[in-house]
Parts: sequence; C-alpha cells; structure tokens
Amino acid sequence: MWKTLDEGGVKFRRGEFVLIAAAPGVGKSAMALTLAIKSGKRVLYFSADSGARVQRARAASILTGEPVADYLDAIDRNDTEEMDRLLVGRLSHVWFDFDAAPELPALEEITRAYALIHGAWPDVIVVDNVSNVYAEGEGFTGLEQVCDYLNELARQTDAVVIGLHHLIGEHEAGDKPAPLSGLRGKISKIPTLILNLFRETEEQMGVAVVKNRSGRANAAGGYTLTLDANLATMQITDPSWSAGSGLADPVNEWQRMMAEHAA
Repeated sequence: MWKTLDEGGVKFRRGEFVLIAAAPGVGKSAMALTLAIKSGKRVLYFSADSGARVQRARAASILTGEPVADYLDAIDRNDTEEMDRLLVGRLSHVWFDFDAAPELPALEEITRAYALIHGAWPDVIVVDNVSNVYAEGEGFTGLEQVCDYLNELARQTDAVVIGLHHLIGEHEAGDKPAPLSGLRGKISKIPTLILNLFRETEEQMGVAVVKNRSGRANAAGGYTLTLDANLATMQITDPSWSAGSGLADPVNEWQRMMAEHAA
C-alpha cells in the first residue's frame, strides 16, 4: 500500500493483529480507511468511532482528493447522487458496521455472517477503536480481553486484523513520536506490530514503529518513517523523496547524523 512502510520493514501480514495508535486528529482512522479502500482486498470495517455520514464523506474524499468538508456539505444538502455513484462503483469490497459500542459476540456474529454471504473470510478486519468494544472486564482488563479476542480472530480467519487505539498523557498532543509505553492500557504484548502516529509537519505524518516481531522497531519511538498526509482531503501517500527523486529521507538522514555524532 505504502512503499515507504514496506521498505521500512512494516508489513501488514495475514493472520496477525496490528495496532495503530495516535492522538486525536493525527490520522489513524484516515490511514485505516485508506488502507481498506485502496488495498482492493475484502474488508470488514467496524466503525464504532465514526458514523456513516462521516465515513461516507471520508471515503469519497479518499477516492477523489476533494475536501471532506465539501462532501459533508453535499450530504447535508442531500446532493449526493454523484457521490453515491462513485461509492457504489468503487467501495463494494468494503463492508461497514456502525454500532457505536459493539460487544465481542457481535463482532463474532458479523464476521461469520460476512463469511457466510461471501463464501470466504475478509482479508482485512478493522476495529475503530478497540476501546469502543464492550467486554465483560472493566477498565484495562476489558481492553486486554478485546485485544486477546482480536488476536485470536486474526488466527482463525487468516485476516489482517487492525485495531485503532489511543495514546495517553503527554503523548496526546500528537506532535512527537510516542514510545511503546505511551499506549493506553497495558496491551503491548498482544499485537505483532504496533505503529504510533504523530504529526511530523502540517503536511506529513510520522510513523513510529515501536513493536515489530518481523522487522525493525524501537520501543522508545526512535525508529520513524514518514508519509505525506493531507487530512483535509484524506490523502496519505508516500513522500516525494521516496519515489526515486534522488532526495534523501530527512528523518533517516537526521537519524544517521545523530548516530555519527554519538560515535
């Protein structure tokens, strides 16, 4: 999906549970929805954090590059004929569930219903956000139960299961890489891959790879990758310097200079 992540060792592998965490407004839902739409894979998207109106506008924006606000205005005016044609034609591979507080049995039932209708499990399952899912345990115990279930779901279905999550404390500002310890709740042992997103600049999203069982990571947030990100139009792309332009990656260049200085 993103060459920058792939070349940096970030792989969304089937049968594994992945966690993407960020402060509000940084773009974790935008990243997950972009992946769902542009991957072309069969996707089951549990959108507990955002309703149908917002996701409808976001999806159209991802496909066209037009501002989300324009599509929201069109929905409010009931002027959606062109948008609906676009979504029907290019969003048929993504199934949404908009229950704001789904319980674990409901996730199980809907996933099985998907498989019954399509004759196959989804390739990708997104849960946005894991903290919106109701479990019997209270607080962090319940959160751990949800993540245990999602990890098992990935193994049972051989799907990439992507959970979205929040950061805590000083990391809620979203303006610098958060360490593994910045996750809300003690759930870092369960996912195979954990990405903490942050705003690198107004037009760039930083991706701190804080856990990666099959590749490079740094629990302190010291290993980061960069994507161009315009959240107004929901465009998250590889930066220009990653596409053969001959320009150096500014983040990796900074890390190299710091390593040379330390030596």
